[in-house]
Amino acid sequence: MTTDPTPTAVYGVDLSAAAKSAGASTWVARCVPDGDTLVVETLASASEFLGLDSTARADVLPALADHLATVEGPAVAGLDFPFSLPAWTLGGDDWRAFVEATPEEWGALAGVDDPRDLYEAVRAGADEGRPIRRATDDEHGGQDPAGFRIKTQTYYGISVLLSRLIARDGVCVPPVLSVPDPRLTVLETYPASVFDRLDDAARTGYKKAQRRHVEARRRNVEALRAAGVRFGRDDAARTLVDCAVATDDALDAVAAAYAAHRNYPDALDREYDAEERREARIFA
Repeated sequence: MTTDPTPTAVYGVDLSAAAKSAGASTWVARCVPDGDTLVVETLASASEFLGLDSTARADVLPALADHLATVEGPAVAGLDFPFSLPAWTLGGDDWRAFVEATPEEWGALAGVDDPRDLYEAVRAGADEGRPIRRATDDEHGGQDPAGFRIKTQTYYGISVLLSRLIARDGVCVPPVLSVPDPRLTVLETYPASVFDRLDDAARTGYKKAQRRHVEARRRNVEALRAAGVRFGRDDAARTLVDCAVATDDALDAVAAAYAAHRNYPDALDREYDAEERREARIFA
């Protein structure tokens, strides 16, 4: 499938699934291409970006999915959470059937009621010799999708964000869901892998508040700029750079947008193996 190589807009989302503060900790970058440059026009927490008074997960994640699902296309969005689980967990389902089902009906993981259940169900499978990671997690040094640290993002990212997105016409999720002439292409991204591939960037050590962590974020901002990212236009540039340096969530949202832009439209045109078409793929 060949598509327009220049999307009208590029979004990056660094997802938090915290029950009360998801809207404050989830960050969204909205960017536009300008020739070979990707211009960051908006960088804000999800609640601010969506104009919501609430930061609760139950309010923010559905609103974010609905916003992305209705953007003018062709557009591309990079989302920072695992889009799938190891292939064995899907049972006899394909990826779309797995995502469309409620978590209580998820493939071989029937009875999953919350992120803790997800963690325990996958660990039970591992006790039987099954993998807890996908091939793409091994390739990019990603975490276990149902692991202790990110099980909540995986659970709500799939069951709320992705399930709502794929319910809309014109939403494509390479390599697991193809549609003709997609209005929105959604790609799984992993900012650590993005920074691993950029010259002079720090894959780790940029996510805390001490001076060395702030300086690592500043290095990553400069690495993104060297790779073709421009933070705003004119007077807005300093504010956006300061925002990305101040919080790793904002910085990761920009990295997710960069990965989405870099991999579009190749993500739609490339060939994928059977494992990728079930487990999804990280685009860095």
